[in-house]
Amino acid sequence: MDEKTIKIVNEARWADGQKVWNRLEEITFDPMQCQEEFVMRLVRENANTEYGRIHGFDHIRSLDEYRSYVPLTAYENYQPYVNRIANGNKNVLTAYLTEHISTFDSYKSLPLSRWGVQACYDYSFSLGFYLAGNQGFLTDGMTLNLVDTHIEQLPSGVNVGNLVGRLLTRRDFDYDQVYVIPLDVNKSSQDTDILYRQALYALRQEKISLALCDHYDNMIQLLRYIEKNWPSLAEDIELGNSYVTPDPERANAIREVMESHHIGTQITEQLWSGLHCIMVFDVDRLSASFELLRTYCGNKVHFVFTGLGSPEGTFSTTLNIDDPQTVLIPDSVFYEFKPKESANYDYLLTLDQLEIGRSYEMVVSTLSGLYRYKTQKTILVVGRHHETPTVIVDKD
Repeated sequence: MDEKTIKIVNEARWADGQKVWNRLEEITFDPMQCQEEFVMRLVRENANTEYGRIHGFDHIRSLDEYRSYVPLTAYENYQPYVNRIANGNKNVLTAYLTEHISTFDSYKSLPLSRWGVQACYDYSFSLGFYLAGNQGFLTDGMTLNLVDTHIEQLPSGVNVGNLVGRLLTRRDFDYDQVYVIPLDVNKSSQDTDILYRQALYALRQEKISLALCDHYDNMIQLLRYIEKNWPSLAEDIELGNSYVTPDPERANAIREVMESHHIGTQITEQLWSGLHCIMVFDVDRLSASFELLRTYCGNKVHFVFTGLGSPEGTFSTTLNIDDPQTVLIPDSVFYEFKPKESANYDYLLTLDQLEIGRSYEMVVSTLSGLYRYKTQKTILVVGRHHETPTVIVDKD
């Protein structure tokens, strides 16, 4: 472990996040001005795309005109375009370079432009590190990465796979000096042995300060695996194998912890005394079993829920540690909202018309070529950050 490299990387993470935070603080004071500027930029820069020509982007001069000219859309409206974009066709949905294609719901695929990727990096990644750093959680310890980093590149140069995993591997030249689990382990999506290797590398390194997960149940699965298989894992760490070098001292420390451990009780502090923060990138899946992870972690481990996001876009971002409440992002998405009780989409609201305590389905326009797209995601408005609504996932 190179503590100097870890310190440099963490300082860079924090500095990137501070810039994003400062921008967020500015734009949340007047979100509707930001929304109008966003839409005008969107139609201006995409007027010569195939989609823009069909829907008269060059004639749009206001938010009202945009909502009048451009129809509501669903996933099915984009299916004819996705394969063409994956094959390298340009100026189809957007004039921006398509960098990534993400899949979801097991069969759906949507493209992300370089600006869509950057929005995810800024608001789902950098800002989380900034908040963690402000609490002193970015220390000289390594990062336990449980995020899927399996990425494939098409002949067109477009990447396909988990976007968050791709963001984590942008700096692959120092990856092994910062992250506990080697890159090839989390790339092996078809490897049935992946949980063993994740557990082995995680236990082998005591000095861990931060963990990253696609979903919080990634961490639960790892801890349950360790509970069940710690004797053989400790033996492999003591003797060494093709994955790790021998470390009898660490193996004995693991045995001492696990021999007195009771299944389903606090364990992370005993195994990794410096682990104080877990970043979770998918807050859509928070459920009652999250309390089990809190039990495993105890009071000294805190959580960063990075915001509402999906392959369709990055829709909100975090404001505080241990708080699932997130704020909408006025400069990266144009939002419209259907009240949950409405039977149709005839009367959509804008961001400034939302009421605290009410639920809405989001309709979004993004920098990746989605225009007035019905997300079928429902949010509950719980407050405001400056003049911008803060939300949580509506579970009802």
